[in-house]
Amino acid sequence: MRLYALIMRLVDARELDRALFEAALELQQRLDRVRDPGIPVTPAAELRATFGDDASDNARHERIVAFDGGRAVAIGHLELTRDPANSTVAVVEIAPVPGDASRSVLRELLRTAGADGRTSVIAWGDCTSEVDAFWAGLGAELRSVEQESDLDMASVDADLMGRWIEAAPGDISLVCWAGRCPDEHIEALVVTANAMNDAPTDALEIQDMSFDAATLRADFAARDACGIDYLGILAVCADGSAAGATEVFANRFRPAFAWQWNTVVLPAFRGRGIGRGMKAAMWRRLRADAPEVATLRTGNAQSNAAMLAINTEMGFRPSHLMGCWQAHLSVLRESLSSQGQRRRGEPSS
Repeated sequence: MRLYALIMRLVDARELDRALFEAALELQQRLDRVRDPGIPVTPAAELRATFGDDASDNARHERIVAFDGGRAVAIGHLELTRDPANSTVAVVEIAPVPGDASRSVLRELLRTAGADGRTSVIAWGDCTSEVDAFWAGLGAELRSVEQESDLDMASVDADLMGRWIEAAPGDISLVCWAGRCPDEHIEALVVTANAMNDAPTDALEIQDMSFDAATLRADFAARDACGIDYLGILAVCADGSAAGATEVFANRFRPAFAWQWNTVVLPAFRGRGIGRGMKAAMWRRLRADAPEVATLRTGNAQSNAAMLAINTEMGFRPSHLMGCWQAHLSVLRESLSSQGQRRRGEPSS
């Protein structure tokens, strides 16, 4: 636990006592209501699982909560990928709030990232003028914009989904599972995971990620521990090789809300309706096996016109714009230091 300005307290989310956790939950639910008034707020059990998460996405996670007295005022998240190709990259997520809370949390997250050898920082969050001003004021550049979209599951045209399934090529079969991919198909799934490197990253300075069976299995286990039910569909050829895949993460704590995660078709199989067929099959599967899912959310880079077009045709509607800002860690540290000196009336050099 660290002290700032004698009043601001920064506490590791894993170390919150009952009262501090309740304060953090109140803040999280207040943020939820503002951002997503039509989505159930984060319940206590989900927030506890999130705060305890240390392994999903094949990354180390750290979360800090800032308190002003007994009131939680900011929550920050640091993700440190375990992918060797991106070992110098840190991802941070903080909702800017008035006052010094966000900057104090960011300063602490940067300290942790720097101690881990990270030199480049990607900030992820809602792409609003307020958030852009916060990051731009610290010297970060907006490098990529993603469109988040929501699907009202009950309003999807079932006949259209049937046509998409019927139009899919007959020489491709679909393998479905829940939880962990069957061992006999794990290598095919590895191929599709690595094919996601074709997805646009715009001007972000990041390297292609590398997946193997071990990293995927570790991710299955970590998500399960965090209350996420993983539903997968793999498109395979007669010899068992991969043609594509699609994934949905269903939230046990908020069963009405789920995430459409990766959807990918390998280059040699594109243009044959496999992507539409998989997404339609996943919709049917959710309606049959998880009818409680009312909203399915997904995200796509604005530059990914092909996938955005499929989602729009299916019925997804834009909900939020998300941004990725990037800067060298030292630039952010220097900017935070300069801003702090100006607020205290000290000379900047």
